[in-house]
Formats: sequence, C-alpha cells, structure tokens
Amino acid sequence: MKKKLKFLGIECEVSIKKKQKPKKTAPVETLAVAENAKLNFGPGPNWAKPGADWYSIDVDPQLGDIVVDFQQFENLPFKSNSIQCVYGSHVFEHMSIFVTPLIFSEIYRVLKKGSIFRLILPDAEKSIREYLNGNKEFLLFKRRKERARKHYNREYTLFECMKEDFLSPSGQVDLLGENALAHQNAWDFNTIKSDLVTAGFEPEKVKKMDFQKSQSDLFDFEGTYRSEANEDYRSLYVEAVK
Repeated sequence: MKKKLKFLGIECEVSIKKKQKPKKTAPVETLAVAENAKLNFGPGPNWAKPGADWYSIDVDPQLGDIVVDFQQFENLPFKSNSIQCVYGSHVFEHMSIFVTPLIFSEIYRVLKKGSIFRLILPDAEKSIREYLNGNKEFLLFKRRKERARKHYNREYTLFECMKEDFLSPSGQVDLLGENALAHQNAWDFNTIKSDLVTAGFEPEKVKKMDFQKSQSDLFDFEGTYRSEANEDYRSLYVEAVK
C-alpha cells in the first residue's frame, strides 16, 4: 500500500507494508516406535540389544537406529511421556555444554512418569584428586599417556592426563571432521544432579548409584559386554526417576 506524506514542506510517496504474522513453528516430528520403547545413547559396537523395543541413538549411522547430530541438536523425535527408560554410558561428555541442558530436558520430556534415566559419566572429581595426589600409577592416566605416545608422538604431563576428562581430541575424523573434540563436558555428582533438576527431575529422585546396581532390571545388560561402563574405578553412576 502506498501513501503520500509531507515532511518539511516536501511531499513524498512511501510504501507501507502490512505487518506480517509470525510463522508458526512446525511441530516436533515423532517416530513410530514400540509401545514400551527404551533408548540407549551411544551404546557402541559391542552392545547387543536385549529386545526389539530397544533403540540406539548415535551420531554414527552405522551404530544408531536413530541418527542424531548432537552438535546441532533440537529435539528427540518421540512423543512426550512415551519412553520406558533411557540409558547412556560415557556419551554425554562428548556433547557440548551448550547442548546438554536441552538434551537432558528432552529426555525428561519423553520419559514416562516413574521411568528411569541411568547415565554413567567419567568421574572428573576422581581424576582431579588423583592428579592433585600426583598419582602417576592411576590406570586411566597411564592409558592416556600410552595413547599420546602412540597417536600424537607426545609425552603427556600428569595435568594433560587429567585434562582429558574435560577436553580431548576426537578419534572419529572421518565422521566428525578435523579438529573435532571427543570429551567437551564434565561433571561431579552435585553438578550433574543440578543439571538434571534444571531439566525437570525432582532433587530427591536423582541418586548416585554403583556399577551394576540399579533401581530397575531393565539395565541388567550393564557389565555383560566390553564398555567403559565397566570401569567403575573412574566412572560416576547416576539415576534420575521422572
């Protein structure tokens, strides 16, 4: 629409556009899954599904039933209150500090009431203690030293061994590209509890657990195959009930 206006004695013609209504965002696309669907984030190649109602979520198309780019994460493709349980071992530390709050919120959203989110993380507090104690014999540090010699031709300091709990280079160059990070996040129990409470879980329903000790038998596969979850000397086990 055009309209004539006079300003400082000068008549001019301007075009006036009607205000556009904001576009509605598209609804979350949901996948058709089993009625008692269960999720395992980043299970790795050694995990054998306990049943057809288990779905793996991974950035690697070779490993994930559902492929998700966690660095560009927006939502989980499931209806709210539709998932029976969620498991993730040594995977969330591979996700950005800017993304994990949304991932935890989405896990809370899709879980059924009373269902459990079990996660295993590197115990960053333990690594810090071993570093401060100057423990060169700490198994995790020795392993990282050996890897640095083999792959980077470097002699790691004890600090660098500890630092890999927080930041480490990715070994998946073909999948993630050059200069990608593997570890890029870390927690102690109080911090992961705070993050899970922020996501929606009630404080009293977030508990520290132990290797193969769970409030549910749905996770009985833990410890039955080669996995970092088995390394209880340097892992933090947590369960949150919706």
